[in-house]
Amino acid sequence: MPYVDGTPPAEVYAKMEADAASYGVEFVWDEVLSAHIDEGHIVVETRSSGAFTGGRLLLAAGTVNELPSWVPDEAWGKSVFDCPYCHTYENDGATFVSVGAGDEALKHALLCRQYASSLTTLISDPAAAESELADRLRKIGADVFVDTIDAATVLPSGGLQLATTSGRELLAGTVVLDFVIRPNQRFTSALGLELNNHGYPRATLFGQTSHPLVYSTGNSPGSPYFMWTGAACSGVNAARKICEDLAYGS
Repeated sequence: MPYVDGTPPAEVYAKMEADAASYGVEFVWDEVLSAHIDEGHIVVETRSSGAFTGGRLLLAAGTVNELPSWVPDEAWGKSVFDCPYCHTYENDGATFVSVGAGDEALKHALLCRQYASSLTTLISDPAAAESELADRLRKIGADVFVDTIDAATVLPSGGLQLATTSGRELLAGTVVLDFVIRPNQRFTSALGLELNNHGYPRATLFGQTSHPLVYSTGNSPGSPYFMWTGAACSGVNAARKICEDLAYGS
């Protein structure tokens, strides 16, 4: 975000929360265990704060990450990422390794190239290794291998030493993964929501789902780098529509 570049996230969130509170928003820091519809109202049950009843529900539950088993816990979010935008810039000059099944990993690698001191892509699909995307990488001096990672060790520098199925040993300052995010479907079934092809609630541009009382915002297209830009815009759109919905008595 250009206007807060370099600002600690805690400060950004604190400002957002203060702004919302000035409009009368109440924050309840708790875990939602369930959500259901009861006589035309939404009922949300929490772990320790009881139940909340409302006229509309906005789902902003986001995604869950399903990481490959070889990713060390302490590396995720520090040297291993899934978005080729912010994190590539933050690791400018590092040795990059892009890992995944095929085209998506190749696309991630191409997006990393301007920040990488060296660039390697490991993909499991042999056909993708012969694609135009792979050729573009080779033309800029990047390596493309059909291979998978068996193990990774965190080095004192914070980088990773990667051991592959084919016996390669690679050093990586930054690793970028392809599809590791999955839709959070914790409440969709109980609410009877229709899902799109990516597994997220099917929703209009304004966040309207298949149930008139439930709205959804976030990663509808399923792309990891839709998370910030799309989620922010869809949240504003859904909030606007909910205001109209309640005001007009729909």
